[in-house]
Amino acid sequence: MELRHHRREMLTISVKDGKMDAVNHGVTEGACARVLIDGSWGFASTTNLEKDAVMEIIEDAASLAKASKPMKKRIAELTQPQAFEDTYETPMRRDPWKSDKEELVKLVIDVDKEVRSFSPKIVSDNVSLRIIDDKLNFTSSEGSRISQRIIRCYGVVTVVARENGKLASAYESIGAQSGLEILEETPLENAGRTAAERADKLASARVAPGGEFPVIIENRIVGLLAHEAIGHCAEADLVYGGSFLADKIGKKVASEKVTLIDDGTFPHGFGTVKYDDEGVPTEKTVIIEKGICRSFLHSRETAKHFNVKPTGNARAWTFEYDPIIRMRNTYIASGDYSLEELAEAIKDGFFLKGGLGGQADFTGEFMFGTQEAIRIRNGEFAESYRGVTISGNAFEVLENVDAVGKDFIMRIGMCGKEQVNYVGMGGPSLRTKLLLGGA
Repeated sequence: MELRHHRREMLTISVKDGKMDAVNHGVTEGACARVLIDGSWGFASTTNLEKDAVMEIIEDAASLAKASKPMKKRIAELTQPQAFEDTYETPMRRDPWKSDKEELVKLVIDVDKEVRSFSPKIVSDNVSLRIIDDKLNFTSSEGSRISQRIIRCYGVVTVVARENGKLASAYESIGAQSGLEILEETPLENAGRTAAERADKLASARVAPGGEFPVIIENRIVGLLAHEAIGHCAEADLVYGGSFLADKIGKKVASEKVTLIDDGTFPHGFGTVKYDDEGVPTEKTVIIEKGICRSFLHSRETAKHFNVKPTGNARAWTFEYDPIIRMRNTYIASGDYSLEELAEAIKDGFFLKGGLGGQADFTGEFMFGTQEAIRIRNGEFAESYRGVTISGNAFEVLENVDAVGKDFIMRIGMCGKEQVNYVGMGGPSLRTKLLLGGA
């Protein structure tokens, strides 16, 4: 039996087009119980934290486990338990709740003013700042007693510019698992300036030509590719369903220059936790090592099925959800090329910048949007084009990687697999070949 308590306190400040859009400060709190009986799970949750109510959800979860057994196609078995008694708190210098809220509101307002004054082409913007404080308590019948406090601070700026009836948008984000010192290390003003400059420039830019080209994928897009198109293929519950990596352990799946990692211990990573929601310590899990597939991402249940140790990837969004296999901070490891060195070998291609949303499936097929495409001619960066869509099979893209940059960054992210959750997405810029289409 597992019992989880979760209290989430959140502050959101948002300014849109010069007007205050939101200043919301709220708390959600509750508890849940998960019970395994004869290979069948039962789950129940409540917002009532009185002792009787908590005992009731334990009983409800047990009843559901018994009732669902006849319908189970697969019996759930777990790896051998290891009990932990521990506490963890996000390392930070500036606790957000000890700061002046009015100063934070003023910061968002000031960034909005700077964005709107950047250029007469700018017709709309949205600047937001968010603080999330998660307090997590885990107790199990196997003897674990774990308390964690996870603080995340991040900001997002979206800008729309128009010229001659044509619109262009740009997006930039900053943030980390951190106190408010992250606003000093990666200022929100810089994100606003970057987004405003890009939207202003692209409003008059042409659409890039389509076709297959040698490209440099910017570090901000590499993290998205690592998470969406590769990482999901390594989640053991999707491996059950026949993902691309299902039979690839020990086999070559990418260029030998590519090492891909999912790390629950990455300093200040958006998906970093010391223990997952099954009470398993997180770790640095190497999925692809120099092109060879080495591991999947596991819960206790899938680890038992695959006869390996759990990797600490079982996570839940809130107390209302049971844990499922989720990535934490997924990234491609750094190389040793500068951007200029990456460009040197390209006679005619593009430098793709600024990742947008997209879609991918567990075969590795993907389609993403980019914000900007800079032409590369004879190894030199030239004119900018509007963003393009990029598509293909991620493993073919990684197979074609012939150089990896040293400009590593870790970004914030949200993953929407069944239930949303915070993740980190990272990597350096890299050189490969891609199919481009005008956005």
